[in-house]
Amino acid sequence: MIKVYVILLSLIIALSLFFTFYELPKGEPLHCPCPSYPLGTYINGDNMINMNAEAIINTLIFGVVAGIVETFIAVIYGSVSGLMGGKIRIIMVRISDSINTVPRILLLLSIALIYGIPTGTSLKANFFITAIIVGLTGWANYSRQVSEYLFTSSSSTLSRIVPKTPFSLLFFSNKEEIYNLSKKFIIPAMIDGISTYTAMAVIAGVGDPEFPTLTTLLTVASRYLPYWWLYLPPALFRAIVIVLLYLISDNLK
Repeated sequence: MIKVYVILLSLIIALSLFFTFYELPKGEPLHCPCPSYPLGTYINGDNMINMNAEAIINTLIFGVVAGIVETFIAVIYGSVSGLMGGKIRIIMVRISDSINTVPRILLLLSIALIYGIPTGTSLKANFFITAIIVGLTGWANYSRQVSEYLFTSSSSTLSRIVPKTPFSLLFFSNKEEIYNLSKKFIIPAMIDGISTYTAMAVIAGVGDPEFPTLTTLLTVASRYLPYWWLYLPPALFRAIVIVLLYLISDNLK
């Protein structure tokens, strides 16, 4: 079944890429759906097909950037702590646990205020900086899972043969095992990044006007509730993308 899910997601990405670069005719702002504008128009008159397509691509880009950062740190940190064992592992695990105790959204919003620009009703924040910061604050939970797995895994016996230093463990332990862990966590980390960005947008309106996402479309639409085409299609597309990512992730385990 995973092939079906990958094909469906690939089809969505392909269509979104096409309509991101192929601009359909604009119209009057907030024009309701009709044969000329199947999904209506945006508050500035842009065709909502183009807006949703660009938002899907940007949402996935955000998830990929945040997911790569989260997974990279989690696998490296968790691998070292899990394979080192002993007191070093206990200390490293306690550090990651302490990071999890910090309210993440409040921390992210505090950081976003440093580089973002308040507008009164929202917070303009660079798209890629936000994605990286989301990734930097979301790795702790995954690193603990990596550490637990490698510490209890009977297949990591090579780590007891070589000198126990972080360098030797990462380069002489079972690379295939660590690679499989990376593959296991990358999509959940992407979903985590997208979901966290959604929370930031809902609470404080964090977003980058130059990179509209499905989240920012929904945030803007909250001020135009009678115009259902501003929020219903983006919400539906977001649900479809997230569900497909979950299904692909479940089949990779």
